[in-house]
Amino acid sequence: MRLESDRPAGARAALTASTLALIAAALLAFPLAASAGFRTHAPAASSASASVSAGQAEQVLRYWTPQRMREARPLDLVVDGSGTASVRVGAPSPAGAAASFVRVPTPEVPPYSVNGRIFIRRGDLQGFCSGTAINTPTRQLVLTAGHCVNSGPEDGHRAVWSNFLEFVPAYTGDVAPFGAFVARGNRVFAPKQWTKHGNPDFDLGAFLTRPNADGVNLADAVGGGATIVTELPRDQQFLTFGYPGETKRMQGCQSPYIGDDTLTYPFSGPPTLAIRCRWAPGASGGGWLIGDGSQINGINSYLHLDDKTRTFGPYFGEETVGKLVRGL
Repeated sequence: MRLESDRPAGARAALTASTLALIAAALLAFPLAASAGFRTHAPAASSASASVSAGQAEQVLRYWTPQRMREARPLDLVVDGSGTASVRVGAPSPAGAAASFVRVPTPEVPPYSVNGRIFIRRGDLQGFCSGTAINTPTRQLVLTAGHCVNSGPEDGHRAVWSNFLEFVPAYTGDVAPFGAFVARGNRVFAPKQWTKHGNPDFDLGAFLTRPNADGVNLADAVGGGATIVTELPRDQQFLTFGYPGETKRMQGCQSPYIGDDTLTYPFSGPPTLAIRCRWAPGASGGGWLIGDGSQINGINSYLHLDDKTRTFGPYFGEETVGKLVRGL
């Protein structure tokens, strides 16, 4: 694959060792949820959230004007001076910060076309993440990071769901080559281990979408969607994607598996794994494709504040992504 250099500024998502240690202590008290109660979903639509109805889907489409898309900020997982983790819009990267990703020259061509930008609203915040169109029987599924669809618990407060979700595959500037796909209200999901406990082993999110303006389902529009594969050896070659920082164009970074995040060993799920790509905020949820690009085996989740070389993501097993997307 040929990639052209394009290195915009953008803040880094982060989980520090002290923060992960604090989370670990809390997580050890909670066993892995049974399959029947594994995932949670966004509440039923209200006047403040996207609905399954065509009328309210139109409201979401009207809301995300080209100007609002341009003004949306990259969603970020950050840690403040007290060591408290929180999800918010990204800030500019420090001067001189370098990135490991480069521009994808043909984002509208498979397999790149399965990747896209997700626009979200959370309270007064207008933000964005990255995501992947998935090959499932519904032809409507998007996979992303859990913190893109749900804040997780913060400062003792209940988790907050994102709303007004809109997925734009192969987004390029103000151009949406396949149209926009609005989330189906309460068909937005994340594992309870993320929404209740903030466990990064389960930082995964998924949602079903309505067809685009031409009536075409997502996976069909982009050329089929990526197939989720689970329980593979960790030692894979990954081609990863996202929309980091201020860039309005798809970026890519190729890397092998380079080890686990040992800080997640005490947690209840399989440890997260690392790649040698330093993704900036906004790339959260971007897919890790393998083989010929038709399969997905990971996503961008977080970085460490003191580590400028690696990005971490959940291991794709049946107890993580398998249970999340079952039946979707």
